[in-house]
Amino acid sequence: MKFVDEATIDVAAGNGGSGCISFRREKFIPFGGPNGGDGGRGGHVYVVADRNINTLIDYRYARRHEARNGEQGRGSDQYGAAGEDIILRMPVGTIIRNVETDEVMMELLEHGEQRLLAKGGDGGFGNLHYKTATNRAPRKKTPGWPGEIFKIKLELRVLADVGLLGMPNAGKSTLITAISNARPKIADYPFTTLHPNLGVVRVGPEKSFVVADIPGLIEGASEGAGLGHLFLRHLQRTRVLLHVVDLAPFDEGVDPVKQAKAIVNELKIYDEALFNKPRWLVLNKLDMIPAEERVAKVVNFVKRYGWKGPVYQISALTREGCEHLVQAIYQHVASMQEHHEEIDIRFDAEGELGDGDAARPTVASKASAIENEAFEALVPVRDEAEAPARKTAARKSAAKPAAGKKAAAKEVATKAAAQTPAAKKAAKAPTPGTKAAASAAKPAGKGKKGEFESQDYVPAVDDPRFR
Repeated sequence: MKFVDEATIDVAAGNGGSGCISFRREKFIPFGGPNGGDGGRGGHVYVVADRNINTLIDYRYARRHEARNGEQGRGSDQYGAAGEDIILRMPVGTIIRNVETDEVMMELLEHGEQRLLAKGGDGGFGNLHYKTATNRAPRKKTPGWPGEIFKIKLELRVLADVGLLGMPNAGKSTLITAISNARPKIADYPFTTLHPNLGVVRVGPEKSFVVADIPGLIEGASEGAGLGHLFLRHLQRTRVLLHVVDLAPFDEGVDPVKQAKAIVNELKIYDEALFNKPRWLVLNKLDMIPAEERVAKVVNFVKRYGWKGPVYQISALTREGCEHLVQAIYQHVASMQEHHEEIDIRFDAEGELGDGDAARPTVASKASAIENEAFEALVPVRDEAEAPARKTAARKSAAKPAAGKKAAAKEVATKAAAQTPAAKKAAKAPTPGTKAAASAAKPAGKGKKGEFESQDYVPAVDDPRFR
């Protein structure tokens, strides 16, 4: 299959359906009123990331993608049906950019991720919406709203942890073949690799990383030499770059140091952020150098190149040194990955208590203690020594109104005694008002057992119901 990592397409969401002007006309029902329904919504355009797709070739030739329009409203309160949505499946790592504004609209970075690309227009209102108490026969409707239309550019950047960088015929394809199950084309002429290749390197059970092999880069690529900078974008998502250098070139007049510097210069011209990525030096094809000359040649290359970073000596053909390189890469990639561990407070994540170990607080008890501290910060608990004084002050404040009511009742009784004998008898007879006053004038704490005295009750400081 041809590898395509760029495409420009047009997407158009569906337009909303128009509303309807209709009136209910039925036998024996005069002035039936409006019953025009609303129009249907236009179809949306969604994009979904699919890991089973690794190229944009489906969008190289299919340039127009339109969703259906919503249906128009009808009489008898019938609303129009919504237009059917369309879903565009794209490779993971696709960047969607608006051509007119050159703005990045979204990126698809996870398998199954679904995003709304173009929203369908809403349906128009029928005359049923405009019925009021003063306008019982409205003859008004609204058309549907248009859907969104975009001209977008799709750009694929492969998701890989490690990127291979180097001159043509440096042994990059041989290296990815040696450490993974990828089988790119390998030949003895330059530019054998014409598109990026991905390989999954298995380090151990549930331990792996992804390597991306891109076509070779030569001096003058920024001016269009070779394949240019066409595939360097696929290295922008990597965590580390492996600069593969051929220490035993076929042409004896070629200087490996000069070639390595040219590659780094082209990398800096293309993107400063890509130039600043972690980069390791991998010296390949050591099997073609006599064993007694290897150390001297490696030291001479590193000294002339002025390299102070990690250096690995391998032979991709014989797989010498590849295992050490793979282990180092995995440790570096694993250290850069973020791990989020969710702790369930229902269980003790601290581990089981061993023999002779002291009782350790569980995660649940710690969470409860933190919650209590936060609550006490909001409602501070006063000192227990102040509790009796506060209770006495509360009883005195509650007894003041009762004493005032008792004095008022005595004064009323004295005035009534100075009146006629009939009034005296009436004053002597207990009334509901005097009974209520007498009951209110009872001192605190003299009620019946189990009777709740609302005026004398003062909640304790440590009462959990009032915290």
